[in-house]
Amino acid sequence: MKLLTTIATLLLTFSAFSQKLIDYKDFKFYQNGSEISFEEVSELTYRYGVARTEFKRGMHYYAISQQDKWRARGRNVISGYFTLGGAGASLILFKVGNRFVDDGVYPIINGIVFTSSAGGAGIAIYSASFLGTRKGFAKRADKKFTTTAEQLNMALLYK
Repeated sequence: MKLLTTIATLLLTFSAFSQKLIDYKDFKFYQNGSEISFEEVSELTYRYGVARTEFKRGMHYYAISQQDKWRARGRNVISGYFTLGGAGASLILFKVGNRFVDDGVYPIINGIVFTSSAGGAGIAIYSASFLGTRKGFAKRADKKFTTTAEQLNMALLYK
């Protein structure tokens, strides 16, 4: 059994060295020491069927982290208004829904009001995801790109 495990380990090691693994460092992807573009990484994610969402989100966060200071402030102001508005609407509608529950009448209106309250909460949560500094978005992008590289390497090793 030990011999079988040793042989399997050696075969995996040899196959790992023969594969063209992906390295990631400082918003750049490398394969065999040479830099590859984001488009090539995107093609690899589609070819192997891994980390597509992670890579797309990483690209989105990277684009936001590269925006100038004024555009980032404008994004935060607009997203802040949507976050506060969605949260406020959600709370008001929830309170109105509770009022209808207390009265015990209009169950259809009650359902509509609670569903609208959930929609307002969804808007608030989605808008809050766009709040942040350029440095924060760069950290998010770095994390997503690291995950992408790891998943691509696993796909290259085992496919």
